[in-house]
Amino acid sequence: MWNPFKRSSTADAAIPADEVVLHQPVDNAEQGMVLLAKAFVLDQQRREAEARRAARFKRWMVGLVIVGSVGLYAVLGAKALLPVPGVVAKEPAVALVKVEGQISATAKLASADRVVAALIKAFEDQQVKRVLLYIDSPGGAPVEAERIMDAVAELRKKHPKPIQAVIGNLGASAGYMVALSADDIVSAKYSLVGSIGAILQSWDVHRVLEKYDVKAKTYASGKLKGMLNPFEPSTPEGEAKAQALVDELGRQFETLLKERRGKKLTQAPDTYATGEVWGGQDALGLGLVDSNGTIETIMATYPDLKLVNFGPFERKNNLLPSWLQTLDDTSQALQTLAEATRGGLSR
Repeated sequence: MWNPFKRSSTADAAIPADEVVLHQPVDNAEQGMVLLAKAFVLDQQRREAEARRAARFKRWMVGLVIVGSVGLYAVLGAKALLPVPGVVAKEPAVALVKVEGQISATAKLASADRVVAALIKAFEDQQVKRVLLYIDSPGGAPVEAERIMDAVAELRKKHPKPIQAVIGNLGASAGYMVALSADDIVSAKYSLVGSIGAILQSWDVHRVLEKYDVKAKTYASGKLKGMLNPFEPSTPEGEAKAQALVDELGRQFETLLKERRGKKLTQAPDTYATGEVWGGQDALGLGLVDSNGTIETIMATYPDLKLVNFGPFERKNNLLPSWLQTLDDTSQALQTLAEATRGGLSR
């Protein structure tokens, strides 16, 4: 007995059942209507089956993406938690510790956490005979610089070793402050050195808001609480307070310079308080550095010691595609800009 739901040959296997039914010969109109009804039912069943398969496929794909993403981030998280392989000097050495870039708590390299960790490894290594603090920084957060200086002072008590600072392209502001923690300071002839003082910055965009008839409302518990609010005009009291604050911090920096450089300074104190930078040769004449040179000229005086880089090292995330790493860098840059907009204090 012929069954319209059964495909009779291999060739028919690729043809939907409803089409098979429609191609059956009919003897009368009634038989044709029955076959047409069967074809309609089969077509509906086929469409529902395809929809279920598509839904299952979508669920599988979504699940695969979720599981893959969780797995990827689990691997990345585990990698981030792994300690960076420690550097060990295998022979008598000079330990190189670097302070590169803007000094801040969130910096990839020049944060106190990263620099101090490298300093601890260098001072505790028994093969390290000297520490070379390489600085190439425009400055940044004074508290981070203070933490590095304090760490150097404590480590020298526990592990008495000479420490020398060498300035690369730039040793300014908080970068120069870190250099003051060393026994002596070396800069290249073409280095830029100085920028001694403090600065407090904030935007003033209230006139832009006025242009578009927009006004910000601020509710503060004190009249100076919102003195750095960029959306409202500054007040004489706020400006006076801000200036007094940076003047005091600037004086503290000048006092630190006098304590650390002492009689090496060749000019009157006011000379160093302008906030300017000097070339390496001028810095030598002013007593801000002890000599002109580079890492190479320093190491030439210690031929029996090997230079070993103790970092800090930037952790490379090779598992992320480059465009994601770029987005991460962009987000950090925007965060830094937002912090600067709210007003930042730096030396």
